[in-house]
Amino acid sequence: MKQIVKAACPHDCPDACGVLITVQDGRATRIQGDPEHPVTRGFLCAKVAKYLDRVYSPERVMYPMRRIAAKGPAAELRCAGQPAAAVPTHGNDIWQRISWDEALDAIASRFRAISDEFGSEAILPYSYGGTLGALNGGSMDRRFFHRLGASQLDRTICSAAGEAGVISVFGVKLGTEPEQFRHSKYIIAWASNIHANNVHLWPFIVEAQRNGAKLVVIDPYRTRTAECADWYLPINP
Repeated sequence: MKQIVKAACPHDCPDACGVLITVQDGRATRIQGDPEHPVTRGFLCAKVAKYLDRVYSPERVMYPMRRIAAKGPAAELRCAGQPAAAVPTHGNDIWQRISWDEALDAIASRFRAISDEFGSEAILPYSYGGTLGALNGGSMDRRFFHRLGASQLDRTICSAAGEAGVISVFGVKLGTEPEQFRHSKYIIAWASNIHANNVHLWPFIVEAQRNGAKLVVIDPYRTRTAECADWYLPINP
């Protein structure tokens, strides 16, 4: 049976583009932008347009893999005594598939050993914003490591500074809905190349300009956004 499923891109843009996925007999066969999404309006970036190639790639890692060779080309050369050209870079010579039980047992055993010898704070969990989806981007891991007593680390180093800046200026971490920009009368882009870096916001700014809004760009670089500005201020960096 064929059906169209509405979803959202989980990548860390994080624009959450609306997508339509065609599913045939339990397998996704096509992905396209959702034209009814109020912000992304049918747009898909080149990465997500090829999403199904990644999902169904024969090289996709589907099971736990344990390294059986030393790390790094130099270490591999020393261990194998081979010339550089003969050093394997992937496959069974470096990685060995193991069961989920084996993987979880090995991780749990290592956690216990480290905690017993050095304390739980010797464990530093690290991840980033590769996915912001409800399943993979949720906070179950944070609950686990908090209960374990591991060291704490902000998971998205780039956004932490931005969030702190927003709070220091506005008091709360809230932004403006992109659709509201069409009602603006005066827009200031300070060191922000919106035309190139925020493809979903830019159409609303263009709409605001058509309605009489003025766009001011303050940037030492003459960006594509600056070329479209009503007033460009090229201050010294």
